[in-house]
Amino acid sequence: MKKIALGGLVAGFIYFAFQSIMWMGGFHNDFSQYTSNSKVILDVLNQNLTGDGLYMIPSADPNSPTKDKEEEELMTNNLGKPWAMIFYHQQMDGMSASYLLLGVLYAMLSGFLVAFVLYYGAFEHYSIRFAVSICFALFALFQGILDDMNWFSFPWHYIKAEMIDLLLGWTLSSLWLAWYFNKSNKLIL
Repeated sequence: MKKIALGGLVAGFIYFAFQSIMWMGGFHNDFSQYTSNSKVILDVLNQNLTGDGLYMIPSADPNSPTKDKEEEELMTNNLGKPWAMIFYHQQMDGMSASYLLLGVLYAMLSGFLVAFVLYYGAFEHYSIRFAVSICFALFALFQGILDDMNWFSFPWHYIKAEMIDLLLGWTLSSLWLAWYFNKSNKLIL
């Protein structure tokens, strides 16, 4: 169990450190778009949105008895017209320790999960252990990031930062994990 704990801890730290360097180093500055009308837009949102949440505009009233019909009409009548998905918060919070702690926790849990599989798996070769670890990142990519891009039309500049962090960051963690969970003292490629 100590080997799983240490392997997962180091892998999670590597991943979190990579993400931190990418964000704090300014490598993801194109993550979102800029508008010079942000104050006007925020004023309109403040006047029209009732609380924190995700808003898809246009959309039908979820409490309407004819919601399905309204959704269908909106879909038909708005083809080729603008639409928006808005993540709205009534107040901006500063960067707090809880964000960092949760980021570290999620990275460590990911590391422990892969460490558990590699420890109990019969993966003799370094390349197989590396591939098994990378498969976790690929699963998250296909079922998370790219799936969201497909269904919600997330723009490339938004998705790119997540893909880079996931694939490059987890590649570094996978290099460590594949080496650390070597069943013998010699490196077998």
